Amino acid sequence: MASVFAWLDFSDKERRDALEVIDLFREEDTRDELGLGVVRDTFSDLLFPGTSTIQTRARYFLFIPWLLQDLETRRGSGADWARRARHLQGRLRDSLIKGGEEDGIIGYRAGINVQRLPHSVYWQGLRRWGILRFHGSEDEYLRSLDLARHRRKEIVRTDDGEPAGDAPEPNWDPNLPEPPDGLLKSATFDLSAQEADYLMHRIAISADDSLLYYLIDLRKPVDETTRFIWQHLDQGQLPDPLQSHVSHARNFSESMHGAALLYNLMLAEEKGKSDLVNRYERRLAEWWDLLRQRSAGLASWDRHDFWQTVRNAGGRIPPQTLHFIETWWDLAFGASSIDELLASGSARQLIEDRERRLKRSRARIGNPRALELWSGAAGTAQMDYRWGRPVATLINDILAPQIEGD
Repeated sequence: MASVFAWLDFSDKERRDALEVIDLFREEDTRDELGLGVVRDTFSDLLFPGTSTIQTRARYFLFIPWLLQDLETRRGSGADWARRARHLQGRLRDSLIKGGEEDGIIGYRAGINVQRLPHSVYWQGLRRWGILRFHGSEDEYLRSLDLARHRRKEIVRTDDGEPAGDAPEPNWDPNLPEPPDGLLKSATFDLSAQEADYLMHRIAISADDSLLYYLIDLRKPVDETTRFIWQHLDQGQLPDPLQSHVSHARNFSESMHGAALLYNLMLAEEKGKSDLVNRYERRLAEWWDLLRQRSAGLASWDRHDFWQTVRNAGGRIPPQTLHFIETWWDLAFGASSIDELLASGSARQLIEDRERRLKRSRARIGNPRALELWSGAAGTAQMDYRWGRPVATLINDILAPQIEGD
C-alpha cells in the first residue's frame, strides 16, 4: 500500500545532527548514500535517546560535568574558558591512558589537536538525560561563565550558607556523584556502583519509555558481537509500544538495505569490476533470502503506522525521500525474484534519480570522474540505529557494576 502523507518538509539541522552526519561520511561503509539518515536517526533517537554514533563510553557522561564544574570554580575570562576546557579534557585523556585505557578514549591519537572535544560529543546527551541543566550550546555555556561567576558573588546567603531568595539555576544536576580522587592523575572507564545507579536513574527519569531504559532495567549484558537489537532479545518479549518501534525499525533497516546494495552493484558494473559485481550480486541474493524468510512479517507490516510513528517522534521527512522509500518498497515487495528486481529498469532508474537529486554534480552514476573516487563500498552497512556504536557498550558499562555486585 502506498503512503500519501503530505505534512513532511525540510527543516534546519541541529548542530549535533550535522556533526554526526560528518562522522558517518568519514566511515565509508556507513555513509548515507541514498538520503535515508533522517528516518534512521528518528528511530535511533526514539529507541536510544541521548546517544550518538560519536560517543564511546558511559563514564564520559560523568567526566564532562566533573571537569566543567571544576572549571566553573576557577578565575578566567573570554577565550580563557575555551582554552581551559580543552586543557582539562586533554589531561583527562592522559589520565585515561595512564589508567590503562585505550579503546574509547576521545582524542587518543590526535592528542591536543583533536577537533571534537568530549564535551562537544556528549553535550546533547547530557541535556537529554537531564544531567546538564544549561539550555544553550557548549560555546554559549563557556561564554556564560563570566556572568555566572559574577552572579554567584552577588548571592545573599543565610547564616547557614544557603542562598537567600532566588538563586541562579545550576548548570548541572545537583545529585551528580562526587568525582573520584585523582581523576586527572589516573582514570578508567569503569563505573562505580553509585555512578552506574546514578546514570540509570537519570535515564529512568528522562526516558523511562525508551528501549534504552528497558534494556538496562532488564539487566541482561549485551554480547557486543550481535549486530542488531533484534538479535539481542525476542521482540515478542517487549512491551508495547517498544515492540512496535523495534518491528518498524527492523523492517525499514532490512528492506532498505537492498537499495544500498543495488546502488553499489550499479557502480561496480559501471566501473567494470567483475569481482565487485559478483560480490554485490551475492550480497543481494542473501538480502533477498532474508526478505523471503521474513515475508510474513513484511507482508503484514503497517506502513501507514510506520510513517505515523516517524511523525510522532518528530521526524520531518522531505516528500522526495518519502516517495523514494515507498517506491522502493513497492518494487522490492512486488518482485517475484531477485533476478526480476535486478533486471528492473524502474528499480535502477529509481536509484540513479535518487543519487542525482541528492548529489547533483557529485553523483557517481554516469560520472566517470566521480566514479574514480569510489573505493568499492559506499553505504553498504545495514542500519543498526547506533546499536553497534555506542549503545551496546553504554549498556554494558552501566550494567557491569550491578552484575558484579550480584
